[in-house]
Amino acid sequence: MEVIEALWPLNDVFRPLMPEISTLPYAPDLEAEADQAIENFIRGDGETAWENLPLGVWRVLAERHTQSLVVASANEAAGNPLMTIPEDLPEYAWLCAAMLYLMYQMKLPYPVKPLSLDKFPPPGASASHRLH
Repeated sequence: MEVIEALWPLNDVFRPLMPEISTLPYAPDLEAEADQAIENFIRGDGETAWENLPLGVWRVLAERHTQSLVVASANEAAGNPLMTIPEDLPEYAWLCAAMLYLMYQMKLPYPVKPLSLDKFPPPGASASHRLH
């Protein structure tokens, strides 16, 4: 559950652009740019590193984020540990650790489907809200 809770704040980063990026197809040729965006985020720029990203890169990042949450939820439901968060890692660094572990250079475990605004967690939804 810690991994889900760590990734959950990214929902708020994606939410303003979801109407636009949900209409785009997934473009594998933008995966390297998505990796660079993750690196920039982790280096300390946070979401400001993503301010000028092309919408296609946002689409790749959103797909990786969504599939990461599904993977984490499935593992949580099955009682399988997904990743270990070191005890001495400050909580503010958990998001970057989870992004690096799950989203960076991610080989998508599930087929890409159109993003659905109806299934995207609404504002204020807690991390216990499961994606189906």
